[in-house]
Amino acid sequence: MKIVRIALAALAVSASPAHAQSKESLDLADRLFERCGLAVQLQSLPEQFAQGVEQSRGKLPDEVLASLADAGKIAYAAPALRAEIVPLFARNLAASDMKQVLAWLDGPVGRRLTLAEEAASGRMTQEAMQKYFEEEKSKPANPERERLMSDLAAAMNAAEIGASFIEAMSLGVAVGMDATQPVEKRIGVAGLRERLRAAMPAEKLRAEMRASLPGMYGFTYRGIGDADLAAYVKFNQSPVGRRYNKAVTDALTEALAHASVRVGALVQPGPERERI
Repeated sequence: MKIVRIALAALAVSASPAHAQSKESLDLADRLFERCGLAVQLQSLPEQFAQGVEQSRGKLPDEVLASLADAGKIAYAAPALRAEIVPLFARNLAASDMKQVLAWLDGPVGRRLTLAEEAASGRMTQEAMQKYFEEEKSKPANPERERLMSDLAAAMNAAEIGASFIEAMSLGVAVGMDATQPVEKRIGVAGLRERLRAAMPAEKLRAEMRASLPGMYGFTYRGIGDADLAAYVKFNQSPVGRRYNKAVTDALTEALAHASVRVGALVQPGPERERI
């Protein structure tokens, strides 16, 4: 547990912006992190990382895979990401904006939607999605609901955020594996990014995410009525909603990228690991 405490302490320092932030802004940002559902939704990331590592079973020694999985548990832990995302919220969102967003999220519609998002987090397995699609086959088409889902995904930058998660997980696994190599054989973060971008072109990945979103959103909001969805779209398309979604996208992208790089350092033996 010592290494976890050291890692979180380092994050708390490195995540702070150059200029001072008021206690009010940081408190609002921390509450926003909780109320928007990120505190729950990010909890599945270490397991997702471990699943990515597991794909290399048989290609690397078991002890290396275990080390990589352990590094991912620390680097992508929800408290670690929270320590970085909260100051980014406080830096990129005005206190007045955070208060407006929190007022909406704390309302009855906001709570229902956040609870739906939290409930779907980590449960979107292949089996669960297949069952959902089978159930949907017997239902009549609903163009209005489909339009609401499409508008919501666009307003929430869903394709960009989803692509960022995939890119971060892939980079984290690659960085961790690279760190297990002798120093002279390591590719480095920059080189790994180039290879991953060649294998997963950014626009292609985002196009694939956009194609998968109708099913994902249908599953997530399957218990939410059209009126609530329409209200959610209206909020996310509002000026404060757009600023909020940009802040969420930017904060997640930055925090996940940093977590990917941390994996490599956490895999390092001895002195290199102790510096994290």
